[in-house]
Amino acid sequence: MDKKRAIILPYKESFGDKNSGAASIFVKESLVNENVDQFVIYGSKSIVNAKYKKNYFYNPVQKKYFRNYNYIKYFIKKFSHFNFETIEIHNRPEYIKEIKKNFPTSKIIFFFHNDPNTLRGSKKNEEKKYIYNNCHIVFLSKWIQKKFENKKFINKKNIVIYPGVKQSNYKKKQKIIFFCGKLNHSKGYDVFIQATKKIKKIKKFSDWKIISAGTESRRVIPVEDHIKELGQISNKQVYNIYEKALISIAPSNWEEPLGRLPIESAAHGSISITSDKGGLPETNHHGYILKDNSSKELFELLVKLLSNSKKLHSLSKKIYNSFDFTNEKFLKSISNLRYRDEKVKKVFLISNLNLKNKKRLFYSFFNKLKLGLKKYPLKLISISDRDFIRDNRGILDISGIKSFNKAIINKVKLFNPDLIILGHTDRIEIKTFEKIRSINNDIKIIKIFIDSISNEFFKFKKVFYEYKFLNNIFISSNPKMLKEQDLSNKIKFIPYPVDKKIDNLKSFNLINKQIDVFFALSHGQNRGILKKGKIDEREEFLSKLKVLLPDHVKCNFIGINNAQPVWGNEFYNRIKNSKILINLSRGKYKKHYSSDRISSLIGNGCFVLNEKKNLYSDFFDKKNELINFTTERDLKNKILYYLDKPKLRKIIASNCYQKYHAKINTSIIINYILDVIFKKKIRKKYLWT
Repeated sequence: MDKKRAIILPYKESFGDKNSGAASIFVKESLVNENVDQFVIYGSKSIVNAKYKKNYFYNPVQKKYFRNYNYIKYFIKKFSHFNFETIEIHNRPEYIKEIKKNFPTSKIIFFFHNDPNTLRGSKKNEEKKYIYNNCHIVFLSKWIQKKFENKKFINKKNIVIYPGVKQSNYKKKQKIIFFCGKLNHSKGYDVFIQATKKIKKIKKFSDWKIISAGTESRRVIPVEDHIKELGQISNKQVYNIYEKALISIAPSNWEEPLGRLPIESAAHGSISITSDKGGLPETNHHGYILKDNSSKELFELLVKLLSNSKKLHSLSKKIYNSFDFTNEKFLKSISNLRYRDEKVKKVFLISNLNLKNKKRLFYSFFNKLKLGLKKYPLKLISISDRDFIRDNRGILDISGIKSFNKAIINKVKLFNPDLIILGHTDRIEIKTFEKIRSINNDIKIIKIFIDSISNEFFKFKKVFYEYKFLNNIFISSNPKMLKEQDLSNKIKFIPYPVDKKIDNLKSFNLINKQIDVFFALSHGQNRGILKKGKIDEREEFLSKLKVLLPDHVKCNFIGINNAQPVWGNEFYNRIKNSKILINLSRGKYKKHYSSDRISSLIGNGCFVLNEKKNLYSDFFDKKNELINFTTERDLKNKILYYLDKPKLRKIIASNCYQKYHAKINTSIIINYILDVIFKKKIRKKYLWT
């Protein structure tokens, strides 16, 4: 289930058709043009429309105490492994901290439907500050916004979005006066009753219908015969009444956070009459606003309006034609919130860039990646972590790690990158990630790990200790082995790329090569020499192979029997002077894993015999591009066979070279990374997908 976005409704909010709360109605309207299958909608147990059935979730176990706490904990437990791009929380600021803690990479959009000063989690200034620092805030009215903001919390990212309503075709109006809301004093139902009761007593207005929709569980206002009370009806049924009603009334006595009635009535050409409480005047653009909000004032206004039928119908059409709370406008605003700008203009690369050993390791993965990024129309800055830490040790910072983390935060503040790419760095502190997310939570942070994930020397939480803060993880092995991490939507395979500025030997064109078979083994690029006492399982394999091969076969196996590794140009000289090169990697788990040796060998046009176990044959033709071996004896036989066929070696090496440079170069790798982090459709777009 690949869900990109989550919506969290308030606990106890119904998402059903007939009894949807205000937040649920808002959410449903926001999903009109969306692919609902990309969403997780979380709320209380409800009978929902078939459209949402597969995507609506609730906690089946209702606990008696700490219900809001258990409500949000269940969501975290069920969806903690999801790499949500956005999480929308409606009207419950108390949920924010737990969501932020468990989904630090997600963009949190918080919707205030009510006065923030009345909601748990946003009453105090320090609570408001936390929301301001960690969320994109949406207010459903300017009145709500003013209740939240002060000089400290005003920000351009905090916006007002009024609900939108789809306009119906204008229909001829009937003599209907409509009230929609709870049937209590706060909503002004008593004011509505008293005024309309007097209206019905006037003979020339006696044919007007008075209708109300809504309920009140603790009702104290008596039922009156002159009103047709419909009780709780669906939003669709409410809209049907607006289509017919000439007048809609909301004489609220309390501070209405949002003037929803004027929006809905105007969409259907119904003239709204409201009090001046809260956010009602903001949306009542062409209707009437009561100054005193008394039944006497409402009665007198109704008499005036109902006495001029021509003016009444003219005003109804004017309100309909000038309606500006359109669904299109609303959906565009919501879309701008949900979908980030899918352009990366600034990249911050943090990895070992081998500044000290650049001549020796100019062909390393991250040097190639840096070259590839420079080809793009973007700004690029970088820190070579090992070099920086080594050069910034001091009395007050013996390890250099404090200076390293401080430098990262300062660069993020000044540069404000769209994307941070991490290499094998493990010196970035968790508090640094927290700070980056508080500076700009829209920054994409990814990590690329280009070593074996075989269990004997790989521990997920040690290598990816910061995984909660990462938008995506790219590894040079098939990630299926990491299923138990339950992060399959976050972890993707990435092959080693070639770059024409680095991998350009075209060895297949060279003749008179002195070495028959070449293999280079090392215990780590950064060390540069073999580690004493370290045993590599490949040494045994190569020793057996050497015994099997005839004496006339000239083998150059470096990195074993105390033959030190070669690097840089010397390594390139060896591979271009070799007829056959062996690709053999360490580790028990090898699916799609090879060290960067494979890109250096194939990328420079060498003829490669590749171990079958790594399944690179998934990407290359095993007869015409990449020849595989299984055992030492099989490898021996293939070496002897191909040593006698230089023309065939050239054809196969050239084929493989052409495909690698065409399909797995740095530009394609960077395109793939961007497609993944922006969740674009990939399917068969790339050789390895």
